[in-house]
Amino acid sequence: MELQQNTNTAIDKSGNVDLAKIESVDLQKYDSIAVTIDEQNPNSIINFGSDLQNSLASQSDSFLNNVRKSNSGEVGELINKLLVELNYVDVDELEGSSMKKFLKKIPFFGKMVTSIETLFVKYDKIVTNISDISNKVNAGIINSTKDNAVLQTIFTGNIDSVKKIEDYIIAGSLKHQQSTEELVQMEANAANYQDYQISDKRDFIARLDRRLADLKVVRFIILQSLPQIRLIQSNNISIAEKAQTILTTTLPVWKNQLTLAVAMHRQQQNIEIQNKVSSTTEEILRKNAQRLQQNTVNVARANEQTIVSVETLRETTSSLINTLNEVKQIQQQGAQNRIALDGELKNLEQTLKNQMQNS
Repeated sequence: MELQQNTNTAIDKSGNVDLAKIESVDLQKYDSIAVTIDEQNPNSIINFGSDLQNSLASQSDSFLNNVRKSNSGEVGELINKLLVELNYVDVDELEGSSMKKFLKKIPFFGKMVTSIETLFVKYDKIVTNISDISNKVNAGIINSTKDNAVLQTIFTGNIDSVKKIEDYIIAGSLKHQQSTEELVQMEANAANYQDYQISDKRDFIARLDRRLADLKVVRFIILQSLPQIRLIQSNNISIAEKAQTILTTTLPVWKNQLTLAVAMHRQQQNIEIQNKVSSTTEEILRKNAQRLQQNTVNVARANEQTIVSVETLRETTSSLINTLNEVKQIQQQGAQNRIALDGELKNLEQTLKNQMQNS
């Protein structure tokens, strides 16, 4: 929502009032506000515009309570926990064991199976943790969206409040001008007035001037809050978008690659078992070769030709490890980029504040 053009022609962007520019149709409205200031009642100046300020304070307190209950700031922490879980995945442990290690375990095949089952139990636990964290991240995204909705309400309310405060400033300025003119007449005809009456008039004008200055400050603070609200909303959207990307893109890709790693690990296991069977068969054939001689030798040679190249298996394993390491580096780089983005956003926010303070 863009800022609406100022409809009060009697007040400029800096809060300066030009009473000569007051539209005649608006005079009655400003006069009705100005009459609430009673020179005989010192509290009337103190209370002038206070209802509006109390409303703004109440609105801010309500938003702070909602933020405190929603704890939407937990999203960043949850994403960090998610990355820790992802980094905990050791692909080398799953599929990177060499054939020599595998062959050493063949005589203890039962122990090997138990070890693999234990490994899968650990990965199942990781997946469960990731699912739990993902659910909490989703909840955090929802809270960020709710915060933005409340902030939008405050944004719209602040625009309306600026217009109301401007009405008070213009009305108070009218009263200030009227009282100043009256003081000039009283001072010109001092003999017709008691000294305290002139003094009271001066005090009233001074207190009204201070109150108008306060209202102008409040108006400026509200105007300053508008870009601040937009920046917070933008940050919430960025956090939600990044979290959503992780949930909808990164995690499915990771799970897909883990599934492929498990499948290829089992495939490699079957190939190695077949190789071991072939090797055992060769040993049997060699023993029988002493009795069967040339026929057994021919069978052994035929079986040798069916062995899958060990170098091929090592090359495919190395390629998968490199691929997964690159994914891990990309995730780390993404985390660094987000940290850098947070720092840049803080610098931009400080620059904006400084600019608005100096303008």
